[in-house]
Amino acid sequence: MHLAAALGLGSSAAVAFVGAGGKKTAMGQLTVEGADKGYDVGYTTTTAMPPPPDLPLTLTGPDEWRADLKAHDPPLAVAREDVADPARVDRKVRGFEASVVEQLSSAGLFDWLLIKADGARKREFKAPGDREPVVPNTASHVVPVASVAAVGEPLTTAVVHRPERVADITGLKMGDTITPEAVGTVLTHPDGGLRNAPAKASVIPLVNKADTETQERIATDVLTHALSQTARCSLGVITSFASNVCEVVSTADLQAEENDD
Repeated sequence: MHLAAALGLGSSAAVAFVGAGGKKTAMGQLTVEGADKGYDVGYTTTTAMPPPPDLPLTLTGPDEWRADLKAHDPPLAVAREDVADPARVDRKVRGFEASVVEQLSSAGLFDWLLIKADGARKREFKAPGDREPVVPNTASHVVPVASVAAVGEPLTTAVVHRPERVADITGLKMGDTITPEAVGTVLTHPDGGLRNAPAKASVIPLVNKADTETQERIATDVLTHALSQTARCSLGVITSFASNVCEVVSTADLQAEENDD
């Protein structure tokens, strides 16, 4: 299954990615899938990001972007300016305020606008801080992401961005082993993956790096718990971009399995 189909994307979408452990890779996959469908795809951020390596990048201001983007053919990445002396990467660009991204998604220049809505400092798992995620109100889909590689690891800054926030949400203590239930709780918690999601947006949690059968089973456990925590989400997605895995886990399927048992 293609990721776009798993997420339920139609011919027009603004997709905000939050969390950790696969946002950039998932956005890159959707860029390829959208281009294959003949869609015009834009790639941007409301925070900061390394420029995607396989896309042309346009730097433009909040008042000039309409004219600047009309001069370039999608797919393309768009941001406001370079970040001086970026940490951890050779180059990073700063994106736009949510209001500008809302204009971008409503302007008709892109069929799909893909939005990196927070940062994770290359960790496998995170919970958002006070000022994040920055999700535009025009987002049709919000995808909270976590990596299955966090499960079984200790709750520390080496694995988790803002582990103290994860502790607040899950009841874990610093240094405790991260469980599938803990990851699932954060993915669909009001102060986790659902934070700042527009009321009308579809929210689809995604568990990435399920590279082996064992990791796929753990990812299923994560999503089973995540979906049980809220009526807001009716399905989630398991991915491994390394092993070409893309599977949907739905509440309907889980209920059917329970009935069979």
